[in-house]
This record gives sequence, C-alpha cells and structure tokens, in this order.
Amino acid sequence: MGESALPRLGEVRRALRVVGECRDLGHDPGEWRRHACLGISRLLGARIVSGMECRWRRPAGPIVPVDFIQVGMTRDEHDRYFDPFCRQAAPDDDVLFAALKAADPEPHLVRTRRQDVADDAWYRCRMYVEYHEPVGIDDCAVSVWELPGGRVDLVGLHRDAGDRDFSGRQMALLRLFHAELGRLIGPTLTSPDDPLSPTRLPPRLRQTLSCLLEGDGERQVAARLGLSRPTVHQYVTALYRRYGVESRAELLARFIRRPPLPGGDAPGGSMD
Repeated sequence: MGESALPRLGEVRRALRVVGECRDLGHDPGEWRRHACLGISRLLGARIVSGMECRWRRPAGPIVPVDFIQVGMTRDEHDRYFDPFCRQAAPDDDVLFAALKAADPEPHLVRTRRQDVADDAWYRCRMYVEYHEPVGIDDCAVSVWELPGGRVDLVGLHRDAGDRDFSGRQMALLRLFHAELGRLIGPTLTSPDDPLSPTRLPPRLRQTLSCLLEGDGERQVAARLGLSRPTVHQYVTALYRRYGVESRAELLARFIRRPPLPGGDAPGGSMD
C-alpha cells in the first residue's frame, strides 16, 4: 500500500477512540452498534451508515439479519424508499449483497461499490433507481468481518450523490476500524441474541442490575425503585442465578466496564 493510502495518525487515534467508546457500551448491542455507526459516519464523511450482524454460511448461503441499525436516513426517506425496496425486492435486486456473495469469502472483506458493480449495471439496477437515486445517495462501501459460528458483521457506508468516492486512505481506515471493533464482538461487545445480555432481562431485573452497577445496596435499590427489601432481595438472587455468581462482587466483576444501562433508570427518570 502506498504511503498516500495510509490513514493519518490523527485519524487512527479518532477511530480507536470510537472503538473504546463502543467498548464502554458493550453490554447493550443496540447502543454500541449505533455509536459505531455514528462514529464511522463522522470519520469517513458518510451520510448514511448501516451496521448489521447476520447469519451467513459463506459464500452461497442466504444472508439472514440478526440485528440491524441505520443512522443518517430521515424517517421520510426510510418510509418512502428504503422500507418499500426491502419489502418488495427479490434477492437478486440487492446487487451489493449479490456481489459480496460472489466475492472470495475472506475473513475480512472491504470493498467499494465500483470494485464489484460497474457503473452501467449500477445506474440501471432496481436498487439504485428505486432506493439510492430518490434518497440522493450514490457512492458506497462495505466491510464484512467474519464471526465464529457462521456469522458476519457488516458495515455499509453511503455518500450523497456528487460527493467524492471513498479514497484508498479512507478504505484503509474503515478496514482498521472494523477489524478493531470486530475482534471485540462476543468477548466484549454483546451480540443481540446473547442470552446473557442485560437487554434481555425483564424490566425490574434490569433496573435492579442498573442500580447495583451504580454502587447501590439492596436498601438503596428498594428506595430508588419503590419496592420492598424482600422483593429486591428476590431480584438480586435471580440475577445471581442468571449469571452464575454467588455474591455482589462476582456480579459486578461480570460487568467490569460498568456503564449505565440504557432504560435502567428508576421510575421518574428518563427511559430513552
């Protein structure tokens, strides 16, 4: 790779900072993925960024989304163009996914649209005519990171029509960012269907866990949530059983990053 295609030191630092921030949100798959999409959008100047975990037995198997988050698209654009295309299109109408399935199944695949779909085919395809052109986006890039168990993590970036294509340096930065992020998915960044994710807890157990992670004892938890101490003790016991621990210290060690749990506020606080 030529020197001009290498990410600059400041860009690398910003990318790693975003990965570190995602790590702090790692207990919540929706939060860390949204933060990753917003971060790479700012780093690479992409208006719309999609993040998705899929089941995919590469290369020929079907791509089955497990989790999907998109940032940068307006509600009107989503409702008028994106959602109808996704509901009505046949598998072959998504020429970008078709190109990915035809490519060599590398553990980490980073491509621009022009590397896989020629301009004449692109500007005539249903995906461009019914979705990209009405939304006003054109140049796009994708990064596919292979996960264990027949899964992949995908990041897709889209720029407004008329913007410059993604440069070699920017693609190298995307590769670095997704490699650092992808290595954390599972061990540190919770996958959406992880049965031990706090996001899968019933609301009261999740609120109780949030209070415990903030340093409250059972008495303080009861006061914050307006519950009796025996009820809180039952919730704490249920948490111990769920996570296979026998003490509060072991439970806290299970969540060593200790960020606040979204939606774990006591009644009267924000639940956004």
